[in-house]
Amino acid sequence: MAGLAFEAARQGHIEIDSEARHQLAGVKLAGAAHNSNVERAAQGVVTELRSRGWDGAVFKGIATAKRWYPEPGTRPTADVDLLLSPSTRDDVDDLLAHFAPSHGLVGKAQRLFDAGHIQSVDFMWDGIWIDVHSDPIKVGIELPGIDQLWQRMDTVELDGAEVLVLDAEASLLQAAVHLQKDRFSRLHAFADIARIAAAGVDWDWIQWFATDLGLRIHFNEALRVVAEALSIDLPYDRSVRSRLWRAIWSERTQLRGDIGLTRKVRTHYWIPMTMPGRRLDAVKWWSRVVVPPADIVEYMHPDTSGPYPLRVLQYRSRLARERHRRNQDQRSEGVV
Repeated sequence: MAGLAFEAARQGHIEIDSEARHQLAGVKLAGAAHNSNVERAAQGVVTELRSRGWDGAVFKGIATAKRWYPEPGTRPTADVDLLLSPSTRDDVDDLLAHFAPSHGLVGKAQRLFDAGHIQSVDFMWDGIWIDVHSDPIKVGIELPGIDQLWQRMDTVELDGAEVLVLDAEASLLQAAVHLQKDRFSRLHAFADIARIAAAGVDWDWIQWFATDLGLRIHFNEALRVVAEALSIDLPYDRSVRSRLWRAIWSERTQLRGDIGLTRKVRTHYWIPMTMPGRRLDAVKWWSRVVVPPADIVEYMHPDTSGPYPLRVLQYRSRLARERHRRNQDQRSEGVV
């Protein structure tokens, strides 16, 4: 959050020396330049979608930065998150073949989406990664009623063109759930929630929709964490208290960056398991994650070989070794 830190120093809210101010200014300028590239890519891919008779909405990242961070470079972005409209969701194979004809899942992605094996797929466009989603919440299992979001779209100008974006209420719910998927590791996600909430939202509708999706516990517990961490007032439902949720999302990894992401690598798998009435669906999803279809193994780890069970074992072992190596590196650097 170097951009926000620089703005706070420039406005006199915090005191830093000139060298630190210079370094923060450089990071902020670099962030603004990158965000400009992301904005151009977002506008370009949506324009191209529409020219082919498809449609989609931009959310998270650049949409959040443009709406709730008026000073360029104060909110970092990485890629473009694109939500496919309900009418476009059945054209994933054609869409992928158009934008990324050499992609490893061309001709396979639609089947994987329909079977619930994946909820997003990414490709490079104009030098920026585009992450294409069927569901902006993306907790692994299907969320009946999620398409109601398409009745609440707003627009924002990206690189000179009007683009559909999630409205403030949907953006806040998405941000709160995604904060749990990221194990509360990044400060900018806390800032997103604080800024969206401060701009004014329909709290009654969000609480109703979160409950309808089965995410009432997750939404309110996330708001509680943000309110306590930032010492701000958020009107979350204080009657919501889940011992299981609080045991899973431990305070020990909050706001610790990569530590939380590597030490609690599977925490987000518990989101569907802690949704009312969805444990069977969660178990089925877990089984698909543990034993993925051959197409995903081939795409993710093309260098594995042999019969399918052996290839699954190879890539599972590789993931475990990579996590172990990251943990060792963090311990050797004294950050764990």
